[in-house]
Amino acid sequence: MQGPTGRSYDLISADSHVVEPPDIWERFLAEKYRDRAPKLVKDAEGGDAWLYDPDAPPAPLGLVSCVGIPRDQIKWAGYRYGDNIHPSVHDGGERLKVLDFDGVDAEFLYPMQRAVNSFARYDDAELQIAGVDAYNRWMVEDFCAADPKRLFTVMQMPSVGIDTAVAKLREAGESGARGVVLSKWPSGKPQLSREDDAFWAVAEEIGMPVSIHFGLVTQTAGHTPAVESAGAIGAIMGMTKMSALMVDLIFSGTFDRFPSLQIVAVEVGISWVPHAAEMMDDRYWRNRAGQNIQLEKLPSQYLKDNWTITYIADKLGIQVRHAIGVRNICWSTDFPHHGNDYPYSRETIDNHFTNVPEAERRLILADNAARLYGLI
Repeated sequence: MQGPTGRSYDLISADSHVVEPPDIWERFLAEKYRDRAPKLVKDAEGGDAWLYDPDAPPAPLGLVSCVGIPRDQIKWAGYRYGDNIHPSVHDGGERLKVLDFDGVDAEFLYPMQRAVNSFARYDDAELQIAGVDAYNRWMVEDFCAADPKRLFTVMQMPSVGIDTAVAKLREAGESGARGVVLSKWPSGKPQLSREDDAFWAVAEEIGMPVSIHFGLVTQTAGHTPAVESAGAIGAIMGMTKMSALMVDLIFSGTFDRFPSLQIVAVEVGISWVPHAAEMMDDRYWRNRAGQNIQLEKLPSQYLKDNWTITYIADKLGIQVRHAIGVRNICWSTDFPHHGNDYPYSRETIDNHFTNVPEAERRLILADNAARLYGLI
């Protein structure tokens, strides 16, 4: 990881996003793979949409391109590049303008998961790696190049086996990346295993925070909603997915083997965490003898020592921040997805941080992220 940037930060979004530009695959993906890359097509209302799977409907761009759109006008379809899709979703220079207007000093940027995971549909490890590399290159060479001290990519890791994951993690560290994100366990297997330890060891060695955004694609949803609820079901499922991953990582002894490993639970909210911590501790005391669970600390202590959790809007979570750990929380905008409050992020923050001491407010809004990612 790179060292301090020499810049001061007062407001950092620990979870923002990009939308792929129309020409990303032509510019950054090797020609021999382009026939299997996502294709830009039209949605039902004549807007642009990405076809990630020929056997599935195209994916419109409305809910992932919400820049200054009133909440009652947000919809999925009918959005077009160069028209009503704001260029800040895919152009780093334009992103800096909206950051300035919103008062945000820096962002940690996560991939468009629909795109990077679409390459995994094919049983072709080289293709998957090429697709992930193309995205990472676009972010480093293009989007974040607009200001590398304000725009930070969280590099996507491929999911084709532990050796490749470890190699790509080392490459990320050597490139100066400040964080990486997993879509599956590093081994590529559906369950956490000791095979993943090789990845955790390198992450600890080079001081690289490892993010899990919302969940892993190997986790089944367990529920198919009858009504599309504009992300409400997904937001709740993010909490349940992440709590299961927390249990896996903590009770497997991963943090006893790698005590400095840092995991970032992204876009899952925070108010549920104290209850999860209480339940893990309770079940640990009740079951450790019968199930031969031997941990060096209480499960709740690993949450404080090894986890950072990001939220978008969670007023209750701010009220119970001490039960979570003030140093374990990072604010985020989710820009430009439909959960963002641009250009009123500061108004939302003030509404959430009633009677919060300035020192604690600063930790959650900037210093925790700056410390985690080595900006200061």
